[in-house]
Amino acid sequence: MKSMQGILLINKDKGFTSHDVVALCRKHLGLKKIGHTGTLDPMARGVLPILVGKATKISNYLMGQDKVYEGTMQFGYRTDTLDADGEILEVSPNKIFTEKNLLEAMKLFTGTIDQVPPMYSAIKIKGKKLYEYARQGQEVERKTRQVEIYSFDLLDLSGDQISFRVSCSSGTYIRSLVDDLARELKSLATLVDLNRVQVGNFSLDQCHSISDLKEGKLSAGDLIPMDQGLDLQKIEVQEDYFNALMFGQSVPCSQSLDKEFKVYCKNQFVGIGISPYPGFIRINKCLLEV
Repeated sequence: MKSMQGILLINKDKGFTSHDVVALCRKHLGLKKIGHTGTLDPMARGVLPILVGKATKISNYLMGQDKVYEGTMQFGYRTDTLDADGEILEVSPNKIFTEKNLLEAMKLFTGTIDQVPPMYSAIKIKGKKLYEYARQGQEVERKTRQVEIYSFDLLDLSGDQISFRVSCSSGTYIRSLVDDLARELKSLATLVDLNRVQVGNFSLDQCHSISDLKEGKLSAGDLIPMDQGLDLQKIEVQEDYFNALMFGQSVPCSQSLDKEFKVYCKNQFVGIGISPYPGFIRINKCLLEV
């Protein structure tokens, strides 16, 4: 087990925190070097990439990837957490809408939008997480952040509930999106169900269940190679330069280069490279599985 390294895709169940899943992985895989790629709220379920071994070094790259969610929002009330786990703060009698009303409002929240992070979030202000202020009954001023909503589609309309699908950039709060949509319709709403169906190129049908993890059914063969989680340019280096690469030396490269790229040599993934000066590359983050 100590040689295990790669990406384990878990379908997180409701009620588990991302840290809970990491702890379960450490326990049942018998490894300490395990991390996740950004929190998924306890009330949410779906794709949670778990990084094993050296793959923990690519956490920042996966955190920044686009996401796709499917969720359900209920009109008529708003909670302190903006989801079904919170306490009801306000109610609204305006809670039934036509499909036309909804579609028109949803169009306003596509493209680049400004979003205020919810108080119950892990963003730090003055060294303290927002949810820590919230639990003490404090409201803290938050700056708006720009996020990208690639698509916001209506899946179903039933009474005072709608189901939707959102494709968005990293850092988007679906709870806030639901709250903003309701306010645009002069109503209130709460997120009552959320399923993350895709992270980057990883989808729900690739995930393993928490039950399989607990029952010891997962092994090294279930890990996805870490380079598959990196949406970076691919660079092949001649075998003669392998030792130089491994010693951190710069080697010649005639290809046009991005800021960062995946480097392969001797038919294996070596790591993430940079170009220290034109015509040369070196390994900035060695990820070779040895």
